[in-house]
Amino acid sequence: MVAASVYQHNSNQVEKGSISEANSSAAGSLVAAGQMISNFLALLNRESLKQVVPDVESSLHIVNQTLSMLEALLENQDFEKVLLEILTAITIKTAELMKADRVTIFFLDEDKKELWSVVAKGEGNNTLGELRFPADQGIVGEVATFKRVVNVPYDFYDDPRSNTAKKSDKKTGYRTYTLLALPLLNRQGDLVAVVQLLNKVKNSYTQNASLNDKIDRQGFTEEDQKLFKNFAPSMRLVLESSKSLYGATQRQRAATALIKATESLNLSSLDLQETLTRVMDEAKTLMKADRSTLWLIDRERNELWAQIPQADGSSQEIRILMGVGFAGKVAQSGEALNIPFDLYDHPNSDNSKKVDQESGYRTCSLLCMPVYNSNQELIGVTQLVNKKKTGDNDPYNPNDWPEAPECWQASFNRIDEEYMKAFNIQAGVAIQRAKLFATIKQQEQIQRDMLRSLSNGVISTDKTGKIIATNESAKKLLGYDPGDSLEGLSVSQFINIKGGNFAQWLQNALTAKTAKDSRQYYPDQTLISQGLESSKHCVNLSINSIADASDQTHV
Repeated sequence: MVAASVYQHNSNQVEKGSISEANSSAAGSLVAAGQMISNFLALLNRESLKQVVPDVESSLHIVNQTLSMLEALLENQDFEKVLLEILTAITIKTAELMKADRVTIFFLDEDKKELWSVVAKGEGNNTLGELRFPADQGIVGEVATFKRVVNVPYDFYDDPRSNTAKKSDKKTGYRTYTLLALPLLNRQGDLVAVVQLLNKVKNSYTQNASLNDKIDRQGFTEEDQKLFKNFAPSMRLVLESSKSLYGATQRQRAATALIKATESLNLSSLDLQETLTRVMDEAKTLMKADRSTLWLIDRERNELWAQIPQADGSSQEIRILMGVGFAGKVAQSGEALNIPFDLYDHPNSDNSKKVDQESGYRTCSLLCMPVYNSNQELIGVTQLVNKKKTGDNDPYNPNDWPEAPECWQASFNRIDEEYMKAFNIQAGVAIQRAKLFATIKQQEQIQRDMLRSLSNGVISTDKTGKIIATNESAKKLLGYDPGDSLEGLSVSQFINIKGGNFAQWLQNALTAKTAKDSRQYYPDQTLISQGLESSKHCVNLSINSIADASDQTHV
């Protein structure tokens, strides 16, 4: 149930009415709340602002509570569409009230120390993207840092702080003449957002007038700032809820990506190299990193090693000493290491700069996290390089080194660390499983090599008598060629002892209750090869059953 008040503007009078919307789903409540906000904002104009705002604020409090309750019900796929409509409505209303040609609202991300704005990814696209930059950059950064108004009169380009805007205008074809940037604070005096107004326009102008003809060269005035101050409480209520819910959807999206990544690890094969590659690829996708490396610890050599992909599609093994480099330090300490943008400012970045200069790369940020197995033993380090900046940015050009590209001017944050910690738990299990399988395969190969090197004929079977391995000497005694495969067949069909019962002897060994009974020895027996009386061998036959290491009563 959503209950709120709606105001209708009629003949310059504002009448108060009430409306109740019964919505059984979060989607219905969300759409209704979004529509209410749009309706409230539509009532506001420069003349009625002071009279209407107190009542509108009261109603917005109710909508604000409704939006807050929906934070736990974010399965609604239409949320981003509604959020975009809300932000668009408040942006348009701000532009109308302040007579600005353009308005942008920048939120503060305290974790990343960045300012960001929500933008639609394309015309007709309800999916949201972000525009982000450091919280201390440019005029908006100045407003955010010092929580003070910045008003730049005509002509903005004469202001020394306009260089960044000039570059942006050149890209977009726009022209900034005047600017007003204002901090929006909550009741505790903390920054909620920065509202940037561009180009104060005249009260009247022709429909087809150019931007230059529409501009009010007087710029934004003290009266405009007072007007914004009156509108700010209503604006703050909407933006606080929008910011909170947008953050919740982003966390949900990241959690979904984490689940997908861990499920992918669980489906990986037992091949170690394939598992390592999958871990690196999933980590890179999950964290929106440009590069990822998985370093495994070699305790015997006190080193870390990794398979680094090469341009030709092959991989090369790289080794570093424990304690050397960023990954080596994490392997030594077991503690996460998060170096934000710009890594080149870090006191230990000399080696990274040297390697980058040689390779043509540019390292801007880095996150190294320890990987533990199920026994809580440190077995490796995941290294993520260059958090990708949200938005459409030009790709890195190696010719620009050492200048940091726009696309990588971002940092890994605390939430990234939390998700990678959870991801690494699953990665540790997958790696341990693959390493164990690789060890078993290696041991089996050693056993086969040992069998082949023995001069005595040796046949290894499972507890049902099916052949697992046979060396060349045994195949020769049985009358087979070295290349013949006997694996998976019953050993009883190949061993024919003249005057003896091999099948019974084998069964006696397999069902033995004592260690003595498990070792059967039959000297001076006649082995008939492939059932041919003409092909006989005098052999000493030994049958040994090997007990299960975990349960001596089982073979």
